[in-house]
Amino acid sequence: MKDTPDWLQDVSITVHNDDHSPFDGVVALLRRCVGFGEDNARNWARHIDRNGSATLGPWSASIATEIHAELERLAPRYGCASLRVTLERNQTEATPPKASSRKAHHVLGEHFHGVDLTEVVIVKREFPTYLRVDVQRAVEAAAAGARRVGVHSRTRWDASDLASLISERDQAKVVGALQFDDIDIGEDAPVRLATNCLSLFERDGVPVATWVNTRNDEANQPQLSVEVATPAGDEPGRIVGRMLNAIEEAVASGRSYRGKVLSLEASESFNGLAARTLTVHFREAMGEDELILPTVVRAALERHIVDFAANRRRLVELGQSGRKGVLLYGPPGTGKTHTVRYLAQRLSDHTTFLVTAEQVGLIDVYFRLARLFAPSMLVLEDADLIARQRESMASACDQVLLNRLLNEMDGLRRDAEILVVMTTNRPEVLEEALLQRPGRIDHAIEVPVPDADCRARLIRLYGKGLSMAAGEVDALVARTSGVTASFIKELARRLAQHSIEAGRAGSIAAADVDTVLTEMLGERDSLNIRLLGGAAG
Repeated sequence: MKDTPDWLQDVSITVHNDDHSPFDGVVALLRRCVGFGEDNARNWARHIDRNGSATLGPWSASIATEIHAELERLAPRYGCASLRVTLERNQTEATPPKASSRKAHHVLGEHFHGVDLTEVVIVKREFPTYLRVDVQRAVEAAAAGARRVGVHSRTRWDASDLASLISERDQAKVVGALQFDDIDIGEDAPVRLATNCLSLFERDGVPVATWVNTRNDEANQPQLSVEVATPAGDEPGRIVGRMLNAIEEAVASGRSYRGKVLSLEASESFNGLAARTLTVHFREAMGEDELILPTVVRAALERHIVDFAANRRRLVELGQSGRKGVLLYGPPGTGKTHTVRYLAQRLSDHTTFLVTAEQVGLIDVYFRLARLFAPSMLVLEDADLIARQRESMASACDQVLLNRLLNEMDGLRRDAEILVVMTTNRPEVLEEALLQRPGRIDHAIEVPVPDADCRARLIRLYGKGLSMAAGEVDALVARTSGVTASFIKELARRLAQHSIEAGRAGSIAAADVDTVLTEMLGERDSLNIRLLGGAAG
């Protein structure tokens, strides 16, 4: 029998009713010795009382024997000295249980070569849930060659960690099939990750088990942890330490999201709480001629952002700060967001994080990600919504967010390879503490309404599918002084529509120009002028 795998020895425990043992004493015994919760223990005690007995398990022989001994040892302490508890073998040694009925503790007991599972050491490391791809890839690399089995649970709360797989013996079952999630990381194909994978392997003769917990907690918030189990001892401890350190290093240098354009998106649950997931945004291909700005503005972008990033490490070597904050300001529709897209493309070696107004509450998380994936560019759009002057704030929550932003910026190391780019339509309302303290905003770049040269280039860019004579272009430039790039983009679309309706699709005549401009700049449509970014009148 010594050479027979533990899982082949399925043994149950039968508890027999008597007339002397108190109900609460039986409940306490079941909780203490079997590991039942209060409600479950009471249900089983009622079953024993009503039916004369109850059969618990099955368990492996070693575990069942241990539980039986504990029940007999502690029964007098709870007033249950007369309670009779018996062991019963359920299966012959020649007939293993079906794969679908094998319990997780069976497989773990077999893997650990009969070691008492209560003496197995479990070490856990927690990670942010949005790093799941890199975490699981690192675990798979550390557990190369492992046997992988899937674990099926009766409810979402069962078998959520290795301790549960050992102690919740009547709940967790091992099944042959693994379950997978497909995670989009912005590449040609999603990454397929196992959701219920127990990995079993050996390192230097020591049996090791790993489990990645990706279940939600009671508040429906996703939790991510890596657990490694080994027998107790110095050498197993060193193996676990090396493995977890290697996993952490692999996650820190992970390539799944590095160099991409990301944001933290929230999926609302039914209780109103949001689970954070990393969303990859398509990095738009933009030609140099598609960013149309005055020469002086282009030069400022190149010098203070692109060239700074290229020279950052040499600057740090000379004792200068590698972090930098830049403010892009100007009226709505002048191209600030378009400029950010251009910068994300130019800084292709940087990981870009887009922080919208709805996500400012996660600003501390974004800064942690920016540090992790450095070199990085953190873009805070509409900065005036979080960093406006304190006296204009509506609540204490607004001040908390502002202080959090300022603290995060101040907490960046001098050698941090992080660019913070903020945009605003209203620079005059920004908090002075943001603008006047060195190391927060180092340079402000105005993105103005386009001048005549820029308007001509914008007309050709947005109207590249249209046929316009030089005279029509000149007329458009002359009559659109003070408008924004957004206005010209809509102008090109209306010209195209007008040419289609006139039966000469794409061919623009002088009459089209006059009609469309009169429509868009008409005094009776002043609201639309403002919406489209027309000249202020």
